[in-house]
Formats: sequence, C-alpha cells, structure tokens
Amino acid sequence: MTSLRRVHPAEQERLLALGDRTEAVLRAAGFPVIVEPDPDDHRDAGGAVIEVDVFEGACGVWVDWVVARPWRDEAFRLLVAGDKENPRVRQQIAVHAAMRTALTAVLTAAGLTVVPSDDDMRPLELKVTG
Repeated sequence: MTSLRRVHPAEQERLLALGDRTEAVLRAAGFPVIVEPDPDDHRDAGGAVIEVDVFEGACGVWVDWVVARPWRDEAFRLLVAGDKENPRVRQQIAVHAAMRTALTAVLTAAGLTVVPSDDDMRPLELKVTG
C-alpha cells in the first residue's frame, strides 16, 4: 500500500494561503462558505465548499457547490431509484452548473485562476491554481 505524502512545506504554505484567499473572495461576495475539514458539518445548509489538499497527486485548492442536505438526499434517492429525469434532479444539476459558473466568474474577477477539475475523483469541482 502506498502511503500519502505531503507536498513540500513551501508548496503547502502556498496552497493554504491560496485557500485563505479563495475563502475571503467568496465570503466578500456573499457566498456561504464551508471550509473542509468541517467538524460542525455546515454542509447541511449548503454553500461553496473549499478544500485545500496538500498531498501529492491531488494537491490543490478545490471548490465545489453543495445544495442543502435535504435536497441532496432527495436527489440521491431519486437517482438510486433510476429517476434521473425527475424535475428535482434536473433542478439540482442546473443549480450546480449555474453556481460553478458564478464561482468561476467571481474568483476570476478577483484575479485568481480557476480551471475545471482534471481529477476523476473530483469530476464536478473547480481547481483554483493561482
């Protein structure tokens, strides 16, 4: 089994600072922000989720949008039941797409570089690279 290794300390510092800047920009724009790890489980309410990954292979600042837990749970149940065309599922997909666009626009306007994820474990997230 391969052990996880952190990136160089200087790169860790850069990523943590970039994560802080990303959070500040989104909060200033009025987005509810959840910073991972989130021991208080703010994901219940939904918002922009920021995770700073400092491990080799997946390092970076990642941003995602989550809707409130009841809606996520409902959509999950519908998808598991095979009802992918349900209006609530389609609406959640539309919200996620719109919020990705909005998050990208706000972060880019603040001078940050944002790219779609190239990580198959984070297929719908955004990566803030600088």
